[in-house]
Amino acid sequence: MLETGQDILFLLTGAWGDGEGGPWLCADCCTMEGAIKVNPHWAEAVTLVRVDYARPRAEIVALLDADHQNAPTLILSPDTVAHIEPEAVVNGRRIYTDPKAICRQLAACYTGAQPK
Repeated sequence: MLETGQDILFLLTGAWGDGEGGPWLCADCCTMEGAIKVNPHWAEAVTLVRVDYARPRAEIVALLDADHQNAPTLILSPDTVAHIEPEAVVNGRRIYTDPKAICRQLAACYTGAQPK
C-alpha cells in the first residue's frame, strides 16, 4: 500500500482509447496538470501518482475502495489540515475529487495560485 506521509494526488497518465473512439482526455486531470505547471512546488509537496485510465485502478482502490477510484483524487495525510471541507471520508481518509477544491486545498497548504 502506498503510504508516504504526504498528501497523495492521483492523476490519469494521459490520453486513452476505448470502444467508442478516442483518444480521450480527462479535462479535470488536465486542469490539475496545468495547475502543477503553474505551481511546480506542489509536485514536491505531495506524492504525485499517475495511473492508467483502465479500471480497476489498483493504487487508488488499495487506499480507498472500488467505488472511489476517480482521478483526480487528492487524499490528505493524517497530519494535513483540511482548509476546506473534504468531499468525503473513505476508510478514514479525507479526499477531494473536484479540481477546483483540490487546487484550493493545495494552495492553502503549500501556497500558490488557485482558481478564482
